[in-house]
Amino acid sequence: MKRIFIVTALTLTATLSMSGQGVMDALNSISTQTKGTARYSAMAGAFGALGGDITSIKQNPAGIGVYRSSELSVTAGFNFYDNHVDLPRNNNHNNDFYFTGDNLGVIGVINFKSGALRNLNFGFAYNNVMNFNNAYRADWSNIHTSLTQLIASKASNLGCPPADLGITSSYNPYNTMPWLPVLGYNTHLIYHTSVSSATNQYNAIYNTMQSRGSAYLTNITTGGIDEYDFNISGNIKDVFYWGLSINVTNISYHMESYYGEELQQVNVNNNNNRNVRTSVTDGSFELSNYLLTKGYGTGVKLGLIYRPINLIRLGFAVHTPTYYNMTDTYSAAVDYAFNDVDGKPLVGSSSNLDNQTDIGQIGYKFTSPWHFLGSMAFVFNKGGILSLDYEYITTSDMYYSDIYADYSYTNNIMKSQVQGIHNIRAGAEFRITPLFSVRAGYSFETSPLNKDYFNGRMTPLIAEGTICHYQVPGEVHNVSCGLGYRYNNIFIDAAYVFRTQDYSIFAYEGALSDSQLTILNTNNHSIKLTFGYRF
Repeated sequence: MKRIFIVTALTLTATLSMSGQGVMDALNSISTQTKGTARYSAMAGAFGALGGDITSIKQNPAGIGVYRSSELSVTAGFNFYDNHVDLPRNNNHNNDFYFTGDNLGVIGVINFKSGALRNLNFGFAYNNVMNFNNAYRADWSNIHTSLTQLIASKASNLGCPPADLGITSSYNPYNTMPWLPVLGYNTHLIYHTSVSSATNQYNAIYNTMQSRGSAYLTNITTGGIDEYDFNISGNIKDVFYWGLSINVTNISYHMESYYGEELQQVNVNNNNNRNVRTSVTDGSFELSNYLLTKGYGTGVKLGLIYRPINLIRLGFAVHTPTYYNMTDTYSAAVDYAFNDVDGKPLVGSSSNLDNQTDIGQIGYKFTSPWHFLGSMAFVFNKGGILSLDYEYITTSDMYYSDIYADYSYTNNIMKSQVQGIHNIRAGAEFRITPLFSVRAGYSFETSPLNKDYFNGRMTPLIAEGTICHYQVPGEVHNVSCGLGYRYNNIFIDAAYVFRTQDYSIFAYEGALSDSQLTILNTNNHSIKLTFGYRF
């Protein structure tokens, strides 16, 4: 890069921004996955009223108070994703596998011989609560709109002359202007209607009446969310269990995307000419985007478990918002090739300095929503367990903030778009012998956006940067099972988790190709193994 631009102040508006945050970015931080120990995962995470598992520290911190002896455990996972994008004329299939370290924890127990407080416990656990490793590709063979039209619309809304968008040796428009119109103008995807025009309007190379083409989108994500919980909990008369956890959360999200169009009969203007004469030609372009989001935050969790009789346990927990400090690093570039523009081919590569943006960086704060959990479990002596959890995530109270920027517009729009998330988890365990147990579970999570967004009738607020594509998440279903082995103080658990979720894919705002929505079906398979020792 010939320029490095570090953004220190940013005013978010609907028309002027280099990079922005929206509802789709926020959803990455609040999504959930069934991750933790193998026992926890096999029972779909329904441990709100049970406790006695190190992963319950992230859910109901009172669950650590159930322990009567100290414990050390570690969990690793083997994961495989299998994604399908189905369209009438194209089917794409992506899959891959990866390893994860899902959990590491230790519990220390102090037992008291007398008094109402039977034991005081201290716990620490690392949990990989979310993994972003994923990839998909979508192909549209008959597009009726173009990303270039969206870029032209944004440039026209600015109403600025070409001199404000064009790059020269003495002027860098990425310092002052929205990045997408700048990038589109300098890579010939849009052109000014007239040099002398007072309105300063811009046209797209794609003309709806004459142009045709195809498009593709490749999206690759990596990273995850790691949570570190520090817990203190206790047991009062084997009836009430209480717990307090302070969690430190770390986010790392890396996205690379490539959106391209193969076009016929487009109107291309070489911006070096001082007129609006265009050449009708064929060609192609590819917009590549890079985004790295890193952040850390802290929050507090409080929980109670009530055991009125040996058969029944009732649990309640509340999680305060996590207060994040975030940093986005981002850039974009365009490759293009058009035939016979002004008598010669017009070609540009993303390796050329004028065909790429600066490297931008912005810091901001994000506050996640509240979580409220209610649970019930039935413990049938030592023969079996049935457990049910309900979790509600408020979502409408999450917001962005920063001392240098006004996020009120984004926050108000986000509140009107999201809805509370309902998460239901059910798990069961049956002890076949004193040494062996079998487990199963199921969980269901609603979408944070209503069906109008999923069906394309409404468009969510997305980042006002160069990343134009987005995925609208649907409902999540998890099915799980597992085995457990106990011998003296040693335990080994194994679990299998199947997770499925559909997304509606949009290449850019308002894009509908092949006259149908594009649905991405994601299937994730996980095998987990936990080793533990109680002492």
